[in-house]
Amino acid sequence: MARTIKNDNGVDGTEDESSSERLSSGTENYLLCLYKLWEDSAYPTTTQLTETLKQVPVTEGLGTSVPSVAGMVRRMQRQGLVEMGKDKRIRLTERGTEGGADIARRHRLAEWLVVSLLGMDLYKAHVEAHRLEHGMSQEFQEKLMERLGYPDRSPFGRPIPGTGAPAILPNSLTLEEASANVTYLVDRVPEEDVMLLKFLADSSILPGHEISVDEAAPYLGVIMVASGGNRVPIGYNVAGQILVRLADDS
Repeated sequence: MARTIKNDNGVDGTEDESSSERLSSGTENYLLCLYKLWEDSAYPTTTQLTETLKQVPVTEGLGTSVPSVAGMVRRMQRQGLVEMGKDKRIRLTERGTEGGADIARRHRLAEWLVVSLLGMDLYKAHVEAHRLEHGMSQEFQEKLMERLGYPDRSPFGRPIPGTGAPAILPNSLTLEEASANVTYLVDRVPEEDVMLLKFLADSSILPGHEISVDEAAPYLGVIMVASGGNRVPIGYNVAGQILVRLADDS
């Protein structure tokens, strides 16, 4: 049975309610954002989801006004992908979680494809992965996993769904919680901001690298981090998004 709908750009179209075809790229981008928030035990309001979607590359063509996001959320509710609680927070349904895991797996494999097989700079991987993720077949994913050596986490430290890797490794903490003069291993860094990623890459603050906190200065809003022989200032807002664990626990 077909019904009239609005597509991701607000244009009339039709949708077969019994169709099992892959979701639209716009819907997949929403699911990817919601899935990442779910990994961090965060359930956004429509306004908060709007701010998160603004981090998606503009090349994806998403509308990021509150009304357009609210309309998309309503559509996803009709599709059985999300539900809105009495607290006005958006949560993935079982079907939505499965769809989010699927697009997250493709996205994180695409990041490895860009970095490991194509040799592009790490800070470009997130944007390029958005261009590649939507067209990956299951067979392509399996072949890519094999070629990559079966990684269980993305180059930025996020788990690849289906590998059994936990969202957060045991004994992980945020950089802002780290003690001074202790050696830590970086587990995860934020991937959405290209300029921030380039800064972190240039500063050797990436998954697998050892760092330590030289000085914490809350009154200045920065943490001085020793990495690769350099002292690097990291704002507390960024430090809260970087996960580390004791190097001795690795």
